[in-house]
Amino acid sequence: MKRFALYLVLALIPQTALAAEKVTGTDFFVVEQEDWETGDDAGFWIWHGKGVSQPHTGPLESEAIDCHGAGFWDDDKYWGEGICVHGEGDDTRTSSWKKAKGEERGQWKILTGTGKYEGMTGQGTYKSTPLAGDYQVSEVEGEITMGQ
Repeated sequence: MKRFALYLVLALIPQTALAAEKVTGTDFFVVEQEDWETGDDAGFWIWHGKGVSQPHTGPLESEAIDCHGAGFWDDDKYWGEGICVHGEGDDTRTSSWKKAKGEERGQWKILTGTGKYEGMTGQGTYKSTPLAGDYQVSEVEGEITMGQ
């Protein structure tokens, strides 16, 4: 009887711990960038990328992505930080991104979510590659926990 009571108590405890899920994907952007030279082979940049985020693994679906950021460059090395808004309407999540000087991969972290993304947390890394014209692609990986 004691064992049955213990199982009953455990069954009634809310399951608040959600499992983190691995996510991978590719973000495709059309990019607008402005640059200002601050010295020999050095400068400041602002960046706006708008496009589509296409997941490969994990619970997310393909969605719009809109990113903004700023930073510096010297000797062909770029570093900076900014934010991205994924989704549209009532279902969005906002993440920060940051790339340190000399690092090949940047870091991202979910800051907040609305609608189906409310309570979502997560973080990971990305690697961006400029393409011909005004295009860029970023390979993204990390872990997220859905909030709902």
